[in-house]
Amino acid sequence: MYTLSFANKPFSLESAIAVESFVKYSKQLLVLLSVSVCMNFSSFAEEVQEQEESVQTDSPSNPPTPSAVEKAAESVKNATQSFSNELSSTKLRRESSKYVLLANYSPMDLIIPSKYGVSLGWSPSVSKTWELEYLRGSVSIPFLVKDLGQMSDERISLMARSYSSRNSFNISYGLTYFDFSMHLGDQLLNRVSGGTYPSMDLVRLQSLGFNLGIGNRWVFRHNITLGVDWLAWSQPVVMLSEKSVFLDHATNSQDRDDVSNAMDVISYFPRLTLLKLQFGMVF
Repeated sequence: MYTLSFANKPFSLESAIAVESFVKYSKQLLVLLSVSVCMNFSSFAEEVQEQEESVQTDSPSNPPTPSAVEKAAESVKNATQSFSNELSSTKLRRESSKYVLLANYSPMDLIIPSKYGVSLGWSPSVSKTWELEYLRGSVSIPFLVKDLGQMSDERISLMARSYSSRNSFNISYGLTYFDFSMHLGDQLLNRVSGGTYPSMDLVRLQSLGFNLGIGNRWVFRHNITLGVDWLAWSQPVVMLSEKSVFLDHATNSQDRDDVSNAMDVISYFPRLTLLKLQFGMVF
């Protein structure tokens, strides 16, 4: 048997052949593994590409289910758009009507708040409405004079409401008749000498003036009408009548001054109105 030496150690021919065979088979195994890895990677890439193409193809026909928040947002958007369309149709509905009938409520109104009343209007054109308005309020809280009973404030206004080419915003102006009355309390009346007189407790002021205001009025389906006068000013200018039997018979100078000063203030006190609400219909 032939022997080889390697590093002073005998190395047989059989061992060399075995080593050479091992190296040869190892190379073949590495080639096979490389080919397998490449094939697997290529297959994985093809699957990923197929999935992406499937998602792109299915997206238009099968959109994802919207969440509850998205559904709620869409509902709010649709409701807002529908309400906006209703408001924008006011001018068309007003054009097809000639008359308007409204109930009024004015929570913030001077001199006496929480007035209520009614309005009747006629529309000769879509740009203007002529209205007759009645408002009334009463209160039993003392004002300006400590010993007062019930007070009432009434206004009758003839006004024009101009829309021009606008949809709902309007400017109102006209004339107003003012009728204010108050009843004096027992303490004031008991200090009047000479007995009692007819209508001794009544103080009544009647005057004439003007009114100005701005607001919006919308007409919805079935001719339902909602209006808001954002700000209005009614101002007495001319005093028509002042009646007070108490001043003619009172002997206490302080009582006379209190009642007279109260009458002077009320006579020309500005009647300011905020957020007067109107609800009714056109026909």
